[in-house]
This record gives sequence, structure tokens and C-alpha cells, in this order.
Amino acid sequence: MKIGVVSENTGLGIHTIRYYEKQGLINQPEKDASGHRAYNVKDVDLLNWIACMKNSGMPLSRIKEYSLAFYNDDSATCLSILEDHLEHLKEQQKSIEHYVDVTANKISRLKRLT
Repeated sequence: MKIGVVSENTGLGIHTIRYYEKQGLINQPEKDASGHRAYNVKDVDLLNWIACMKNSGMPLSRIKEYSLAFYNDDSATCLSILEDHLEHLKEQQKSIEHYVDVTANKISRLKRLT
């Protein structure tokens, strides 16, 4: 699969995909007869997960650990990384809920004053 198709399928820009290659987050793809990058399904699956992990705040260093485990079929390490990240997200969610409540209360008090 060429990089343009991968970009369309993942929603990631071509430059982002190349950056992830350089950072070692995905394996260097094979080259086709024309010298173009040829990605496989496993690369695309990982890129979708990388986007999810990155958008949810996981640092690139931790994503790299996940990627290495993913390519090595080390599901125990992948599971551990994702479980840790889920706990982190749950803590963030609690904090956000608190700030939503505090802000909503402040808005209510201000509305009563106007």
C-alpha cells in the first residue's frame, strides 16, 4: 500500500507518517519496484493505534515501546502499556469531571447575580 493510501486510511499526513518512520514508531516499509514505500496491513493497524495513543496524550517514547512490542508480537507488553495508559486516562477523566463541575457551579452563581 502506498503512502498516499495509508494517509487516507489513517487520517495521518504523509509527513507525519514519515516522521513516525524516522522516530522508529513503525518499521521502515519495503520498497516496491518503482522505489515507492509499500506498507503492509500491520503497519496501517499500528499507525491507527499510534494516532489514538498520541491523541489521548501518550508520550512518543511510550508509543515507541508499544510499537516495538507490537512488531515483536509481545502482547503481554502491549497489554501492560495499554493498561497503564487507561489508568492514566481515567485519572485525567476524574480531574476533568471535577473542573466541569466547578465551572458549572461558578456559571450558575454568576447567572444568579445578573
